[in-house]
Amino acid sequence: MSFINRSLAGLAGSLALTAVHQIFKKYSSEAPNLEEVGEVAVRASLDKANLQPTDEEEVYAAAMGGNILSNALLFSTLATSTNTTQIISKTLGTGLLGAAGTIGLADQLLGNNNATDTNQKKWMTTGYYLLGALVSIGVYNVLERKLNK
Repeated sequence: MSFINRSLAGLAGSLALTAVHQIFKKYSSEAPNLEEVGEVAVRASLDKANLQPTDEEEVYAAAMGGNILSNALLFSTLATSTNTTQIISKTLGTGLLGAAGTIGLADQLLGNNNATDTNQKKWMTTGYYLLGALVSIGVYNVLERKLNK
């Protein structure tokens, strides 16, 4: 059951990250544009397969799906402990690792990176990933407590 709990917790963290990101993006022009990284990756994959996207909304949907899935996988690796010390270190480590990976990938894939090109966008990205990690570990611990009752 722990595998299911980790998977659900990872998905919850990923959805929390995505929701907060979309809210900030809607109301702030200074928010990072994280799905741009996924869109570039989707277009590059399609180009390598000699396929052309028929609709930009499909590229956006594929990028968002990929972001949610990859973040869910990242956060599900975090959800393995109910020990307070491990929770703190894993939450910080996973959140910072996810943010650093996203920021680094944005720089590498986008060249002229508009997704995370300012310090504010980098800090916001870091906050999103730390939030996702906190939600993941919180959901995992709630599910594990219910399982062990």
